[in-house]
Amino acid sequence: DGSPAADQSSDLPPIDAHFEDTSPGEIDYPEIRQTHAATLLNTAAEVAAWRQPWAASDIPAQGATQPLLSAAEDQLELMSLGETIRRRGSTRRFAREPISFASFSALLDSASRGVSADHLEPAASLLDLYLIVNAVDDLAAGSYYFSPASRHLELLQAGDFREEAGHLGFEQALPADASAVAFFMADLGRVLERFGNRGYRTAQLEAGIVGGKLYLCAHSLGLGASGLTFYDEDVTNFFSPHAQGKSAMFVVPLGRTGQPNRVRPFRSRIAITLDSLSRGASRP
Repeated sequence: DGSPAADQSSDLPPIDAHFEDTSPGEIDYPEIRQTHAATLLNTAAEVAAWRQPWAASDIPAQGATQPLLSAAEDQLELMSLGETIRRRGSTRRFAREPISFASFSALLDSASRGVSADHLEPAASLLDLYLIVNAVDDLAAGSYYFSPASRHLELLQAGDFREEAGHLGFEQALPADASAVAFFMADLGRVLERFGNRGYRTAQLEAGIVGGKLYLCAHSLGLGASGLTFYDEDVTNFFSPHAQGKSAMFVVPLGRTGQPNRVRPFRSRIAITLDSLSRGASRP
């Protein structure tokens, strides 16, 4: 944030902090230990194989495309990194208001600059980014695929998918109200074939890092973001056939923050179905 660099410090003494163990005992989960052990690199040969980098690739567009706004950050007022980190937090409610295409372009650009890792070529990623756009100025509502190589959005299907976004986001109002929802997906078949059991954890790690970039960029723009759980297979089905065979790793709704401490109820498909069944059962 422009402050002077810290001076070199001397060696610090060891920390000997007192703590009180309030747990009545340790609970062992053998499956967790077994899964962790199955994803380790145990030999030099395994490490060398791991470091054969994953090459960058792209999916040719089949439909209408929209390029990102170039140099979008230059047109926006951004908070400093320090201020962004201090203010960052998960949004609990989104206002059903549009965000500018410049802000949306900056968000996607920040999330697609790559992650530095010894198993990835520069600009390569294990993830594919799919989106539901609810309210972005100068961009049609619908479902999209974002190409990091060509920096454009490919329209998969036009339409109002707020209800679908709420359903995919585990029947929550957050994705239904958000301006846009980002779905990070991975072709786990290819990933596991290349990296073995360790591939799943590294795909999850990359999704967390990229999702964190979206969080920080959103807050630097004065917007909100939140990470969500989701219905795995329903996400794949919604974006198919384009996303056929891929699995959702992380979901991040984005948009303008609504009034705090007020959660708008979302009429999920499950609730609507149960209400319908209940009314039907009460009839003579």
